[in-house]
Amino acid sequence: MSANIYDTANALEKELRDSEEYTVLVAAFDEVKKDEAASKMYFDFQEVQIKLQQKQMSGEQITEEEIAEAQNLAQTSGENDVIKKLMEAEQRLSTLIEDLNRIIMKPVQDVYQG
Repeated sequence: MSANIYDTANALEKELRDSEEYTVLVAAFDEVKKDEAASKMYFDFQEVQIKLQQKQMSGEQITEEEIAEAQNLAQTSGENDVIKKLMEAEQRLSTLIEDLNRIIMKPVQDVYQG
């Protein structure tokens, strides 16, 4: 039975790559990479997010300045139409993955909820 479940997972991975949500995300990310200003803004914001996550995971205090910088970059990024399209595509794909996860985890949930 183990091989069968992995075959199913691999088929799901292929279907995810073929989904509209995924192809829209890929196209949106390609547009960000083509737009120099949007690309810089996106990767700067990503770098700040990673830095803050690392500090948080190591128990370091995040400063007010770092929070303000992240909020400013998030707001500026959200005002860029190219990045906004990417964020919308990310949200749609995330919703699809959450739905799939809910379906996959249903048997485990049933065990604990009786």
